[in-house]
Amino acid sequence: MARHLSRLLPLVRWQYLRLGLLLPALPFALWACNGHPLKEPLPNPQMETDFTILVSPEREVDILFMIDNSPSMDPKQTRLAQNFPSMIQVLQQIPDPSGGVSLPDVHIGVISSDMGSGSEPIGENCKRVLGDRGLLYGNDPSNPLASVNPNADPTLGGHPVANGCGLHEGQRWISDIANPNGTGRIKNYDGNIQDVFACLATAVGTKGCGYEHPLQSVRVALTADYPANPKDAPNQINPENIGFLRPKGYLAIVLITDEDDCSADPDDNVNDSMFLQAQNPLTETASLKCAARGHVCNGQPITGYEDPSIGFQPPNPLPAPNVGFTTAFANCAPKDQPNPGSPDHHYLPLIRVQDMIDSVNGVSAWVFDANGNPVFDANGNHVYMQKTAAKILVSGIIGWPPDTALSGVTVSDQYQIGIDTTSLPHPQETLWDYMPICRIPSIQATSDNNIYKAYGGLRLKKFLDAFQKTDPITGPVVNTFSLCNQDFKPAMQQIADAIVQVLKPGCVDFPLIDAGPAPAAGAQRGPVQPECQVTDKIACDTPGTPPNCLGSGYEEYSRPECIDPATGAPLNPAGAQNNTNLIPDTDAARPCWFLYYDTSAAGCPNSYRGQRITVLRRNGQTAPAGTLLAMKCLTCAKSTQDCPPLHQ
Repeated sequence: MARHLSRLLPLVRWQYLRLGLLLPALPFALWACNGHPLKEPLPNPQMETDFTILVSPEREVDILFMIDNSPSMDPKQTRLAQNFPSMIQVLQQIPDPSGGVSLPDVHIGVISSDMGSGSEPIGENCKRVLGDRGLLYGNDPSNPLASVNPNADPTLGGHPVANGCGLHEGQRWISDIANPNGTGRIKNYDGNIQDVFACLATAVGTKGCGYEHPLQSVRVALTADYPANPKDAPNQINPENIGFLRPKGYLAIVLITDEDDCSADPDDNVNDSMFLQAQNPLTETASLKCAARGHVCNGQPITGYEDPSIGFQPPNPLPAPNVGFTTAFANCAPKDQPNPGSPDHHYLPLIRVQDMIDSVNGVSAWVFDANGNPVFDANGNHVYMQKTAAKILVSGIIGWPPDTALSGVTVSDQYQIGIDTTSLPHPQETLWDYMPICRIPSIQATSDNNIYKAYGGLRLKKFLDAFQKTDPITGPVVNTFSLCNQDFKPAMQQIADAIVQVLKPGCVDFPLIDAGPAPAAGAQRGPVQPECQVTDKIACDTPGTPPNCLGSGYEEYSRPECIDPATGAPLNPAGAQNNTNLIPDTDAARPCWFLYYDTSAAGCPNSYRGQRITVLRRNGQTAPAGTLLAMKCLTCAKSTQDCPPLHQ
């Protein structure tokens, strides 16, 4: 956040923005059965497990980076740019249809945290109402706002870069996709993808508004076409973003910010003019105004901030020199509920985090036809496809206590309001401030000479926790990374690895129980025979088209297990991949599913024994992109390392 003094500028009014919540996620389809019930588990450590796996990944991934562009951010932006190649290197290891590995079909976009400061300009860095309004940065000469076009006007929000960051003219995000003819890739930029992203990540600059709105910026960026009716196009927020989000692909959101979220409605009648309050005389920083209005500690409003309309009122006497309030950081949380006694905006002027979560979970994308034209319904409205929760991945590098001690980093476990005597410029160091969760004195921001700091992101953590995924074996997948760790490489690699894991086809993390018959006395067990019911779920666009397209967005078909015609037994997983020729292409037994082991780097090296399941289809066909298998199997308990057979 900007660590600067604010001063009022001439008032400018605007028609305020209201974002409607989108439809909740559609209910997941019921499982189908395929001929016989699951066998009753015997007294082994086993359970019946429902899960879904990809057999043909949808290789479209839209990655949205929200990069804080306030004055303190230049060393953090630089580290992001330097470590982005680590992310690309991981993404380049995703299996592709040729049997090798390659970068998926990516859109990579950058937005800033600048959404202005309510309905009126304030100070040097909050001059523009709505700021960058969630617009994707790009080389767009027709719209100078958030543009890196060489001729962009900085006074209108542009950030001129000599070569437009390598993007072709008119482009607002990086696009790098495989050529449908199988030769090479189609790119909308010159040079290499790492350099283009590094340029965009730093081109957002450090002159953005110090009242950061990262969550509001994200949801506005993703609801670019709101409202849906094209007749209302003049009221759209940022139609330039349309096309970044694709209907069937995955959406990955990455937040990079050193302050907590301060998203507030731009209408002063709704937020009680929180950005304008306590300005004269000025006694508190912008950081404190946002934090104290958006947090509770020990279940109560911040002590000394019971009436946010007049700013921080420190206790008298002070508990310690330059300390107005302190408690354990673990005792504090985002203020996300209205005042039970009086639901007024003094109590909660910020937008509820849950509203942001609901909006992102309900995000939809336009459907386009084979010629790239948008599809409309009979009433002239756009046809949309809503993202499922499984296709939304969210992570953040934010102000949060690190997991381990870091060399050269001073970390606090306290939530504290005090006077930060290290802050610049003068007299910033005399104001009441929300104190940082960590400092790195050896690093200074060139933009304002302040040392490297990060502030506890309680609102951001609530948002990130809502999108945390769980691995069936290892448990919760880390999606919150501490900005206190100045080395972003591990975070970038783990963020990329989370994308890789959802795109790897057919990997089965649960240990499957062998349900085959017990061998005769002294005989060896035969091939593993998993006990599963399998439903093939083939993605489709519109319910009823084709006729079997369900409201879930899939055609669903029960599939039997592939059987070796010579033995009448399932294919042996140890060699199943090489024995599919036992079932000819045109055999009526197809399509059928089979289990095999694949511990290769492009396979399932992290799954139990490298277990992989796929469907053997007729005439050499491959599954359409986005095809899933819904599985109901007998498995071992997660803690079991050795999966015993069902029949000993």
